[in-house]
Amino acid sequence: MGSRRNARRSFDKYAIGSYILIALYTIFALAPVYWMISTSFKSPLDTRKLKVFPFIDFNPVTKTWEDVLFGDKAEMTIKALKNGLIVGASSAVLCTALSSLAGYGLAKFRYRRWKNRDIASFILAQRMMPPAVVALPIFIFFSTLNLIDTPISLILIETAVNMPLIIWILMDFFRGVPNEIEDAAYIDGLTIFQTFYKISLRLAAPGIAVALVLSFILSWNEFFFVLVLAYSEAITIPWLVSLGYSQISLEYWTISAYGTLSIIPPIILAFFIQKYIIRGLTFGAVKG
Repeated sequence: MGSRRNARRSFDKYAIGSYILIALYTIFALAPVYWMISTSFKSPLDTRKLKVFPFIDFNPVTKTWEDVLFGDKAEMTIKALKNGLIVGASSAVLCTALSSLAGYGLAKFRYRRWKNRDIASFILAQRMMPPAVVALPIFIFFSTLNLIDTPISLILIETAVNMPLIIWILMDFFRGVPNEIEDAAYIDGLTIFQTFYKISLRLAAPGIAVALVLSFILSWNEFFFVLVLAYSEAITIPWLVSLGYSQISLEYWTISAYGTLSIIPPIILAFFIQKYIIRGLTFGAVKG
């Protein structure tokens, strides 16, 4: 009995210590978000003072949000939100669809001259290439097609940029689908594509959800290629954040308002499909 009590006490101490560390990490991780949201409700004078507790050490104002949503900056804000949602959703769907085909092929088939792992490593290596290296060729390419400052150019380039990472992720998810189930489908007369669509794709649905959310977030937060390919019509929220300055100084209140807007769509998307995200993150965790 004594050993059990000692073990329980040590476990309780360990649990309490873990909760304390988790709480401290949560505070540390959410502090920038808290600062950003509170700054969006500060007046320009309050942003230059050391005041960090909203509604306590400064009077919150909504002038910044009125300007961003209903004032002189409302037109650009609405355009940026619409473009960001169109580009993010379209790029996420296209990237996930193409990456699922490539990931399934690398996970379930073998090739003669190249090992699957080598092919996958080569694909992932494309993600490590600095975007500035291909900025000029990409600009010339889309300029030749008259697609500069259009959502189509952003959809295509962000799909291509995000595909290496999404392919690698989905390849591991498809490897978790039992081969016996697919063999049974082949015996029943299903083709390779039918087996992929009716069996493997549905069993890997949690992984598809994770890939969809991740590709949307990567596309939504993209700034470099938006800066290269857009200047008035295809602008997005990260592009507006970069304009948060005036002739006098940085407008921290405006930057904070746009930053707060930028985190809302990913949070809403993750909230509605969080069940699939959790299943996707734990997919294969109990495999031996």
